[in-house]
Amino acid sequence: MLVSCLLITSWLLNTIACIIIIITALILLNYIENKRLKSENKIIKLNNALTERMQHHAADLVETVVKLEVSEEKYRSLIEQASDAIYVIDFEGRFTEVNASLCKMTGYSREELLQLKVEQIIDPENLKSEPVLLGPDDLHTAVMKERRFVKKNGQVFDVEVNVKKFTKDSVLVIARDITNRKVMQAGLEEAELKFRTLAEKSMVGVYIVQRGTFIYVNPRFAHVFGYEPDELIGVSSVDIIISDQYKALTLEHVRARLAGEVESVNYEVMGRCKDGSTNWVEFYGTATQINDEPAIIGSMIDVTERKKIEEELRLSEQKYKLLFDSNPLPMWMIAKSDLSIIAVNHAATKHYGYTAEEFLSMTIKDVRPPEEWDAMYKGYAEEAPMWGNTITTRHRKKDGSMINVQIFGQDIMYEGRLVRLSVANDITEKLLSEELLQKSEANLQTILNTTDTAYAVFDKNLKVLAFNHKAIEFVRTQFNHDPQNDDRLADFFPPERFPQFVEFTEQVLSGHNVSYEVDYLQADGSKCWFYVRLFPIKDSQENILGLMMALYDITERKNIENNLKVAYERIHNHINRIKNMAWKQSHYMRSPVANLKGLAGLLKDNPTDTETLDYMITELERLDAVIVEMASDAASHD
Repeated sequence: MLVSCLLITSWLLNTIACIIIIITALILLNYIENKRLKSENKIIKLNNALTERMQHHAADLVETVVKLEVSEEKYRSLIEQASDAIYVIDFEGRFTEVNASLCKMTGYSREELLQLKVEQIIDPENLKSEPVLLGPDDLHTAVMKERRFVKKNGQVFDVEVNVKKFTKDSVLVIARDITNRKVMQAGLEEAELKFRTLAEKSMVGVYIVQRGTFIYVNPRFAHVFGYEPDELIGVSSVDIIISDQYKALTLEHVRARLAGEVESVNYEVMGRCKDGSTNWVEFYGTATQINDEPAIIGSMIDVTERKKIEEELRLSEQKYKLLFDSNPLPMWMIAKSDLSIIAVNHAATKHYGYTAEEFLSMTIKDVRPPEEWDAMYKGYAEEAPMWGNTITTRHRKKDGSMINVQIFGQDIMYEGRLVRLSVANDITEKLLSEELLQKSEANLQTILNTTDTAYAVFDKNLKVLAFNHKAIEFVRTQFNHDPQNDDRLADFFPPERFPQFVEFTEQVLSGHNVSYEVDYLQADGSKCWFYVRLFPIKDSQENILGLMMALYDITERKNIENNLKVAYERIHNHINRIKNMAWKQSHYMRSPVANLKGLAGLLKDNPTDTETLDYMITELERLDAVIVEMASDAASHD
């Protein structure tokens, strides 16, 4: 019974469970059906939308294909018209696409290239050092390198290639002929070598500044400041070599060039040397680009000496102006372009009678006579020699009078103009004096050639410079020599007399006059006497240039002097005899005369006194004897 109940209960429970399951299944099926219907509706909608989108996409795809075809056409046209050679090769190196530029570059046709491999247009030597690598694992990134291609005619040339994997089984290559660039690069390298060689040997300092420091200086640049080039590389371009008071100016010039405000500058600054001393330098610098970075390249020259010269020139100009204004001779400046007078000094206004304002409104033609204008134009058209030129001409003063002037001219730069600086020396009186001097010289020559005095001029070494006809006659007669200019006196002067003559000339050359008499023995045994005068020849500064000898024949005078001497001796003897006679008169005659006078007085008193008369006769006889003796003495001296 219990078992039956359990069975029935189990059956009811199973039945209930089945019913629940069936109900649940029905509910689930109903839910699923609803879901299916909804999903089917969604799918239908989605399908409709997808169909619509596919239609739109198809239209877009068609449009894209059209655009792609146009783009491909443009791409092909671009490749075909590209100036660079473009080609596509497979991994075996065969050409699959080539453009016209490659054909032109290599000399092959398109068909010929498509039958070749890329190795066939590469220089074999280049392939040895750098073979072509075209594996699928290569060229993941673009590679740029240089190659040497070979043209169809065998000519080798340089190219730059850009190689990149194009598709999974091809490679795209862009090649550019760099032959010209190579030539330019070689030229650039040569130019750089020349630049460095020139810079290293240059007497001008050369420098390059980048980022505020020197990246290059040549030896001259460094040595100007007392450094070696290595000591300045990487050093601030301003701090170490520029004096403090000029650093701001230098920095401003650097800034202006780097900012592009000016391209180049030229300026002078005071430099500072390694030893602390200063100098003056002049910089020339230009902004440029080096490795795509702004830089300054320039030159520098040491102008210390020039600065000194400029200072000396400034002082010289002051002295020149003072000399110009205070010169006692007329001075002016003439513009060579139009011959206008642009400056005159006080002496010119005073001598010519014009005021300074009048002069400055005139040309040099106004003071020159018209007949001399052609020569004047020619003279001003030519360049005056560096040492100047001197001419003699005539000038007209304001009062109309003409004067002869000697002009010394020198071409100079004055206030940026080429002018001729002229000094005028009035030589009117000088010419008159020279004319008189010429007449005097002519008269002197006449006198020298007609005088009976021999004249000769010698230099300090006793070389004959000049002589007159009397000197020729003397030398021929006394020395048996034909005198010539440049003769040396020692060559024909009597050796025994020459030392004495040298002593005399030494006195003369020390500034003294010397005179003496000398005799020369003649062939007939007689003597010729000469009076010799030696005196120095001096210039206007009292410098002794030589000596002159004047020699006068005094033989006749000497003979007269000798005759006079004999006559004098005879007269002297006569005088002595007269004195003797006078003494005798005084002693021998005076006594009888005195006695006679006394006896005469006695006889006068007594005329008949015979004794007195006898005494008188005796005294008269004694007096007669004295007179006879005196007469006899006189006769014996005659």
